[in-house]
Order: sequence, then C-alpha cells, then structure tokens
Amino acid sequence: MSVAPDPPAAPSAGTRRRLDHIDAMRPVKQAAVISTHALIFFAPLATSTTVVGLIMLTRFSRDAFLFVSACMLTYSYRSTPKVDVLPYTKRRFMSVGVPYLTWTLLYFIYTSLSARSTFPYYAVNTAHLLSWRGLRVLIHLTATGYYHLYYLLVIGEFYVLFPLMLRFIRRHPTWHWRILVVSLVWQVAYGAWVSSHHSVLNISGLLQTRMILSYVIYIVGGVIVALHLDEVHQWIVRHVRLILLGTLGSMALAELLTYVGVSHSLPTYIRTGTYVFSPLIIPYNVGAILCVYLLGVYLTAPARRARIRAMVQSGSDNSYGVYLSQMVWIPALVRLRGASGIHLPWQVAAPLALVIVYSVGFVFTAIMARTWFARGVTGRSRATWASLLPRRTLPTVVEHGDVADGPMDVVEP
Repeated sequence: MSVAPDPPAAPSAGTRRRLDHIDAMRPVKQAAVISTHALIFFAPLATSTTVVGLIMLTRFSRDAFLFVSACMLTYSYRSTPKVDVLPYTKRRFMSVGVPYLTWTLLYFIYTSLSARSTFPYYAVNTAHLLSWRGLRVLIHLTATGYYHLYYLLVIGEFYVLFPLMLRFIRRHPTWHWRILVVSLVWQVAYGAWVSSHHSVLNISGLLQTRMILSYVIYIVGGVIVALHLDEVHQWIVRHVRLILLGTLGSMALAELLTYVGVSHSLPTYIRTGTYVFSPLIIPYNVGAILCVYLLGVYLTAPARRARIRAMVQSGSDNSYGVYLSQMVWIPALVRLRGASGIHLPWQVAAPLALVIVYSVGFVFTAIMARTWFARGVTGRSRATWASLLPRRTLPTVVEHGDVADGPMDVVEP
C-alpha cells in the first residue's frame, strides 16, 4: 500500500528572535574599551612597556565593535531580498547620527569647561562656547569625531556602503572564501603600506583610524559570517580548545614583539605595541573576538539562571550608552584624583577606574533611557520605568534592530 506523502510545509513567515549570545558580547567589549582608556589616563604609558602591551591586548574591542555591528546588521537583513533604502537610512541615522551629533555637542561643552580648585571642579566658559573659535572647534569635532566617537563615523561609512556590499556578496555565494582572503590580504598590505608611506600619502594616524579601509577584514568578515552564522557557530563551539590556544599563542607573539621593539627597530609588517594596525595583531584580534563570542554563548546558555541571563541582557541594553558617556567619567575621575591628592599605583587605579566608570555609565544610561533624551543620549528608544530592574521575562523584540552597538533584534526565517 502506498502512503500519500506529507503535504509540503507552508513557507515560514518568520519568527522574531534575539541573538542573545552575540548581544552578551557587548558589555564585555565595553569593559575592554574602558580598560584601554583607563590605562591611558591612569598608567605610565610613556615609560612602561607593560602598559603598552596591556593596551594592545584591550584594543581588540574596536575591531570587535565593527565585526559585531556588521554581523548583526547583515543577519537582520539576510532573508530580506532588497534593502528598502528610505526606512533603512532613517533607522541608521537614528541609531548613529542622532547619538553622534548629541554627544559631539555634549563633549564640546564638557571640554570647554574651565578647571576650578574646589567642587565641582569645573566652571562654564561661556566666552569660548559662544565665540567663533568655539564654533570652529565644534565643526572640527563633528568632522573628525571626538576621541572615541570616531567609531560612529566608521560605522556610518559602513552603513552607507552596506546595501551595495550585501548585494554583491549575496550575488556571489561561491566567492565568500575568496572575498575573505582578499580582505585579509588588503588588511595586512594596506596597514603596512600606509604606515610606511603616511608622509607621502598625507594620511595621519588620526585619519587612518577614521577610514573604513582600515578595518576591511572585520567588516567584510562580519557580513560573511552572518550569512553563514549557523555553520560558523557550530564550528566555533566545536573548536573551543583550538581557539583558546590560538588566541594565547598569538597574544604571546604580539607581546614578545612589543618588548623586542623597545630595543630593536622592527619592520612595519612585524611591529606591534603602539602600532594599532600591525598585521601580527590580526590573529590575536580575531581570536579575542571568538573568545568573547564563546563567553556570550556560555552566559546565555539555557543552563544559566534566568536572572543571570536577564542581567546579561540588561548589560547589553545599556552598553551603547556606557560607551558613549565613558569619556565624561574618566576625565572627571582624573580631576577628582588630582584635587583630592590621592594617588594609587596604576595597577590599582586602572582596574578601579574601570569598575567605577562602567558602573556610573551603566546607571546613567539606565536612567537616561527612560527619559525624553533616550534616543540622543543612549541611542535607544525610550524604555519604561517598570523595565529598569532586570526581570526574568524578555521584552518584546523589534525587527531590524535600531542601535549601532546595543541590542539588535532580528527576524530569523
């Protein structure tokens, strides 16, 4: 007797899913970038090779930012035949443009304050704020990105190119490995070449950090990984030991070259330490990104307590605001230290600054996200006060998440 075949399954309309393990990477990356700045402000950078080596290890956070942002954005559109340009542009401007302009203005005002010897240690310098010189400074900050805000300029460049990039990569599915190899070759060659010819090319280190061309392997890698996320995820969780050993080995090599470079002049292509685009930093950066990914998988595993997973999610929700506001709290701590006369060893001061800055930024973001200033100050839509404390239940998610480095909720087919 023949058996009638099962009727074909109806096409999936799509279920909303939040990639919690990738979201969990965000607070870790924020801690890494704050560590970099804490070391710069609280440790003897100019005289200590150890400090330079530590900063080299924490700087992976910048490349991780770009990788995760590219990966999450691509994943949210991987089942969408075409990027609708107008809604896409509006979302991207609201997620990056509005916070960038808001914080550029805030940092312009903040850096214009005059120092005072008594609390609150700052005074408003109205003459500078309202002068033509002040206007030129504001325009310069907007064009180049204040200190750490340049990341938003780079991610904005990526957002402009993303529709064309996604179309090209999806059109050639058999080329993905070749595209990755070409991107890696570009990353190595471009970094070494620009470093050797920056005076001829008139490309300063400041400009180089603000050009998307300096981060091709991480951005292209994020796009391609997103298109094969299930397979990549399975490979990562099956090769934990290999990833850990590879990361430790590449870290040891980079640190060794940093110490050797103090007493020997090394060629550009093997120089590490203060050279942020060194080719020999790439293996460590990739390994560190994979290790943080594994940590995210661990923190959001079903075996974790629901309260812990809710706290991790809360950390992810507030991570963007922590990043944006950190350079308010770090200089304030330096000013407070100078005024109080308390001077701790950098081995104590830098970790303590990390804890204080992250905690203050977290509380600040959590509160501001529930005010009328939420979008500009935290990069998030306004949240309810009832959601202030982490809860066991997850919030409703939104298709095509709308923040550059906050939680991105996606639609999975």
